[in-house]
Amino acid sequence: MTLQKALTQYLQRAAERYGIPGMDLCVFHRHQEVFRFRAGYADVEKRIPISEHTLYNIYSNTKVITAVAALQLYEQGEFLLEDPLYLFFPEFRDMQVRLNDGGCVPARNPITIRDLFRMTAGIGDGDDYQDLGMKFYEETGGACPLSLLPRYLAAAPLLFEPGTRFRYGICHEMLAALIEKISGVTFGEYLKTHIFRPLGMDNTAFALEDCASRELACQYRYMGAGEPLKNEGPANILIPPILRESASGGLISSVDDYMNFQEALCRGDVLLGRRTSDLMRLDQLDGGMRDGYGYTSIGMGYGLGVRTVIDQAKCGSPVGFGPYGWGGAAGTYGSIDPENELSFFYAQHFFGPDDLRLHHGLRNVIYANLR
Repeated sequence: MTLQKALTQYLQRAAERYGIPGMDLCVFHRHQEVFRFRAGYADVEKRIPISEHTLYNIYSNTKVITAVAALQLYEQGEFLLEDPLYLFFPEFRDMQVRLNDGGCVPARNPITIRDLFRMTAGIGDGDDYQDLGMKFYEETGGACPLSLLPRYLAAAPLLFEPGTRFRYGICHEMLAALIEKISGVTFGEYLKTHIFRPLGMDNTAFALEDCASRELACQYRYMGAGEPLKNEGPANILIPPILRESASGGLISSVDDYMNFQEALCRGDVLLGRRTSDLMRLDQLDGGMRDGYGYTSIGMGYGLGVRTVIDQAKCGSPVGFGPYGWGGAAGTYGSIDPENELSFFYAQHFFGPDDLRLHHGLRNVIYANLR
């Protein structure tokens, strides 16, 4: 079966099985587009079809862009992965670790820059800092500049000893603060200057008004078998407004733009040197650090801001070693495979019942039919 036929059939079945209102997939092999599929609607009620102008909240696919931006500064010698975070933000020098009984003890290990990349810093997710976030909002008059975030975040005890466990959370917001500290410009301006403009990504930004297109798709939520989908509207519903340029999940983008970004990494020596992108996709977790990381059982480790295949047998897919990328909460999914010169990005605006199964099936069909 040809790639075109196999993928088209798979996506059509997936749309019917999961009730996906709209989808868009682009596949590049040997740096040429070999497959493109669009189907369904960006707005079901208004019958607006998915098009090349459709934009999506890419949520945690933002993290890969954040990691690349930080690694550009790493390549310039601005920091080492082993550097303690307190070298740049002294307020993180004497951290406390919260105990199960609610008490605290001094942290034995400093948070390192590597800990921020690999989510082992002891920092939680947004739900862990609601009171702190409200204080941040009130005391800054709603401005909430990223430059002040470290002061507030460092005031909260860590959830565990740095460098001992994985906890998916807002570590990348601190990477963005580090980028601002080193570069002297806002995080958003750094991304525009060093990633978006060089790659022609004019539909990628933190605010819709900064995108060339204004066609942000509505988001839909699966409510159960036989139940109508819930329209959540187009706006980002997961990132609190106080994080105006959220490095964890705030970007809007298009499939074409994100493919430009992934292809730059797949080619190597564009955004990052090849050796640096190779370092990015090396598994950074060891031993007990895997506590809290849900992908170990399916053959994946976690590199510098990306998942990466480390055990092909457990992965259950003929991908070889080293494909890397990440996904987003509303169903986006990206993969970069330099060895096979393969990259693909799938987009939907659908909080579905089993996105992981959908994504892995998609991956398997691509690799099985690649020629």
